[in-house]
Amino acid sequence: MARSILVDLEATEESMARSLCRPVKSSKQYLRQVISEYEALDRELPCIRKFSAPPSAQPLCLCMETSEDFTHLEVLEALEAEMPGAMESGRVSSIRYENMNVICGTAGRRDRWLITVTDFQTRSRLLRSGLCLRGLAHPLVRHDDLLLGDYRLHLRRSLVRRRMLQALGAEPSEED
Repeated sequence: MARSILVDLEATEESMARSLCRPVKSSKQYLRQVISEYEALDRELPCIRKFSAPPSAQPLCLCMETSEDFTHLEVLEALEAEMPGAMESGRVSSIRYENMNVICGTAGRRDRWLITVTDFQTRSRLLRSGLCLRGLAHPLVRHDDLLLGDYRLHLRRSLVRRRMLQALGAEPSEED
């Protein structure tokens, strides 16, 4: 005598969805939604800087983003033109170049020049004036603002990735 067991697949799926703390939808629908969200994020932001920890505050660090290939000397000369004796007087403590394409492992990102100053008055003055390199004005922004934006994108992508892995039944790794 053959017995058949009737199982309410929808009810089972709903209880599984509740136990995973996700919206009650069929698992295929949910998986499609999560994957499309991840793909949309990937198209929108193909190169996101990764962080192992939240960035530390650097309130005296300014940044100039550019696609141009400037040298340290050109940036220094632009600083000196805006603020004569900036390095010698100690108002500017460092000029550093960040190749964002190397950091993000991609191409097409604008590079960053980081200028660290020693006081808030100098920072305010440079934020207002920006720098003029090769006859073009280049605004300076707070590096903390850019890093915070990068970090938010990293968190957003990590969350979507974690949701996708959970939907697939995989365990997120520590970097997620």
